[in-house]
Amino acid sequence: MSASNRPFVRFVRSLLAMTLAALLVAAPSAQDVKPAPTPAPAPSPSGADAKSPVVEAPTFANATCPIMGKKASTPLFVDTDLGRFHVCCKPCFKKVLADVPKAHQAAYPTVEELRNATCPVSGKPVGRSAVMVTLQGYRFAVCCDECASKAQRHSQTTLVKLTRKDVVDVGNGYCPVSGEPVAPNAFALIDGALVHLSSQKHVDAIKQAPAAMLAKARELAKTPPAPTPATPPAKDKEAGK
Repeated sequence: MSASNRPFVRFVRSLLAMTLAALLVAAPSAQDVKPAPTPAPAPSPSGADAKSPVVEAPTFANATCPIMGKKASTPLFVDTDLGRFHVCCKPCFKKVLADVPKAHQAAYPTVEELRNATCPVSGKPVGRSAVMVTLQGYRFAVCCDECASKAQRHSQTTLVKLTRKDVVDVGNGYCPVSGEPVAPNAFALIDGALVHLSSQKHVDAIKQAPAAMLAKARELAKTPPAPTPATPPAKDKEAGK
């Protein structure tokens, strides 16, 4: 390298050194580097996007009329000591009531015997004083004569609690839709919670706001139910005979 170029080279080196020093000063240290912000969690669904409770109204309807052998109509039924019988026409009501055991045999030719250890009416162990009840093709035990009468009067809710282990009775004595005293066998299941109604027609209203109706039913369960007419105990040890 000639002597005349040395000052220029020294100048370039000095400029590069100053630039590098400036960059090192400006560069943030590892401690100064902030982590990227964590994305905010997605908001939980609400309103229409939230999962709506499942509303059910189970039935145990016989497929054919026990009198005429025709297809049974869902709205046409008669309640008896052996449960509910759906028929094809209104004139068959009297014929069913004239011989209930015969109608039961025609509607439910096979009877399934359930070896339940818990009374579906009281929730207590059936014990040694168990009473056998037959309802709509099911034969099962209840803990006492009083529960046998209640099982017959409330056949549909009894069968639901007997056959569905996930069902929990809310126990409301007043209807969350109408505010009136509940009626036997008028009910809806809301996510497995059995809500009593004053009429089965109110199931549609339950479906419109199931969560609110369930909350209201649970609040109404704290109110003593309206008195119901006394029913005579079953005469025989096997109720329904």
